[in-house]
Amino acid sequence: MDIEDKLVIAKLEDKIKLSKTRNKIVNTEFLSLYQKEIIKKELNKRKLENYFFFGGYDGAEGEILVIYPEKLGRDFAWANVKNIIKGVRITLPKETVGKYTHREYLGSVMQTGLNRNRIGDIIVHEAEAYIVVLEENAKYIVDFLKSITRFSKANIEEIDYTEIKVREPEFEKITAVISSMRLDNIVSELAKVSRSKAEELLSEEKVFVNAKCETKDSKIIKENDVLAIRGKGKFIINKVVGNNKKGKTIVEIKKYK
Repeated sequence: MDIEDKLVIAKLEDKIKLSKTRNKIVNTEFLSLYQKEIIKKELNKRKLENYFFFGGYDGAEGEILVIYPEKLGRDFAWANVKNIIKGVRITLPKETVGKYTHREYLGSVMQTGLNRNRIGDIIVHEAEAYIVVLEENAKYIVDFLKSITRFSKANIEEIDYTEIKVREPEFEKITAVISSMRLDNIVSELAKVSRSKAEELLSEEKVFVNAKCETKDSKIIKENDVLAIRGKGKFIINKVVGNNKKGKTIVEIKKYK
């Protein structure tokens, strides 16, 4: 177990203890896919059942963990989520409709100085965007965004998470033919670079597997793994189709647009 894993588990232990000793509902910050997997394994190991993950809407990638005392019950804990998660809605004026991408919205929010784990998903529509945030940071984020020149004419407001307008992610389908499911092979194919350059990307810590930085070129990638290559995009290993006549592996991959 590496240092990051130990830190995640230590924070989880603190949350469990706090919920039990103070008989209160507690929550984490927004978790990466990797952190969530570590926590799920630990919760299963402890046979803890009074918890759930939520990110403001069904299917959210960034989610928080909510732990509640057994005697309060799951329904009571769910009802309390409205006091934990909020949305920030940015409605653009006509002259800037369609102008901003996810990158611009994220860049603007990160100028607040808040850590990325204080912010959940960002859902971008042509004329508006929704940012999932922790309730305690919502007002600060709204006030800060109102002070930014690019949003000076936009309507920015804090909303209940139930008002978030979800948008299904769009993908480009890719069929890759690779010699094996080693990470360096897949990075080479997806980034359109040589194997040696793929190894450089790994050593430079520019490759993430399920939100965890990965430097081991021989790591075996599986179906449903999510890969992010800095500067190249984000991908889901959707399906291993099989092998061609030369024995190479055919993989169906979805790239986020």
